[in-house]
Amino acid sequence: MKKIKRKDESEERYGRLIKFLTDYIYTVRIENGKAVETYHGPGCYAVTGYTSEDYEADSELWYRMVYEEDKPAVLEQAHRALAGINVKPLEHRIIHRNGSIRWVKNSIVHSKDEKGNLLYYDGLISDITELKEAEEQNALKQKQLIQADKMVALGTMVSGIAHEINNPNNFILLNAQFLQQVSRDIQPILSEYFNTHGDFAVSGMPYSNARDKITQSLNSIVDGTLRIQKITRSLTNFARADSGEMNYDIKVKSVIENAVLIAGNIIKNSTNHFSFTYQKDIPGVKGNPQQLEQVLINLINNACQSLTDKDQKVCVNLYYKPETEKIIIEVKDEGSGIDEENLKYIFDPFFTTKRNSGGTGLGLYISYNIIKSHGGDLILKSEKGKGTLCTIILPANKNNEV
Repeated sequence: MKKIKRKDESEERYGRLIKFLTDYIYTVRIENGKAVETYHGPGCYAVTGYTSEDYEADSELWYRMVYEEDKPAVLEQAHRALAGINVKPLEHRIIHRNGSIRWVKNSIVHSKDEKGNLLYYDGLISDITELKEAEEQNALKQKQLIQADKMVALGTMVSGIAHEINNPNNFILLNAQFLQQVSRDIQPILSEYFNTHGDFAVSGMPYSNARDKITQSLNSIVDGTLRIQKITRSLTNFARADSGEMNYDIKVKSVIENAVLIAGNIIKNSTNHFSFTYQKDIPGVKGNPQQLEQVLINLINNACQSLTDKDQKVCVNLYYKPETEKIIIEVKDEGSGIDEENLKYIFDPFFTTKRNSGGTGLGLYISYNIIKSHGGDLILKSEKGKGTLCTIILPANKNNEV
């Protein structure tokens, strides 16, 4: 028969277990609406580095250890709990005894007598530091995927746009600048002829009137071509690193127009029947315009690639449903469509029906997650040989109208 372990061995084993706890319970006893006693369970040491005795000796320790920026929220939760109001679990940061910053989740449950008077409340403190770190890593990877997908889109569209626009634009600019110099050189000769022989006709108008108009026209051509250069350069801004901020007031019509501008080359080469229709005076949305623009570019790009004939249509529609307070964006094409077997996997990462033509399988996966992060939904309906309808549903922000 085995001997029972000595008390000090049991306590040592208990101490080892405590070190690996990620949760601990505390209790606040209430009398006449005031906290009269607080008890922190022994698991507090594993989470905070402080013992029950430390909390008993310093009644303000629980608050002082809270990360400065999170103190208002923690104090508000404590006040509401003390008043007997049910509170949601609160995630906040604390400063561990060793100086490190930890994330914890504080969940509170009330206990009341038969008359409804609050007797005490129990709190469960959970160490969620690893979970938060994993979430941050996941968010970082998501941003990296978004950036990678943007670069794929840029590689297939921007190079074509820049080449198509810049070549003739540079030709116009060089010739306009040449004509500017020619005009400056011959002006003295023409002016001398004018002063000697009087006015004469230039392009059907008196030279005295045409002189200034010629200079103005050439200046306008040069200014216009320089402006086109700026527009093409602005396309590269689409590839800049995204801050990930989701608090911008977005004019949805402008986002769609920018996406159509960037996707203009593939639209022109794919269909003779592209249309963008929109309802006037609709609310905007809250979120990240760069990310929404990326989604629209991807959907328009997919729609164009699905076409088998330039007579097939691609339509983008924007409207508002006041009964649900939702903004609806539709991207519809008359292309080849998607068969039912593939349709159920269409939002899965790395699934693509265009593997042989360079598809990564990330476009729709990333687009879906972007729309979800905006509190919306992305719905795709398609039938083989009959085209595809992609519907974006976004919550309206009534403070921002298109």
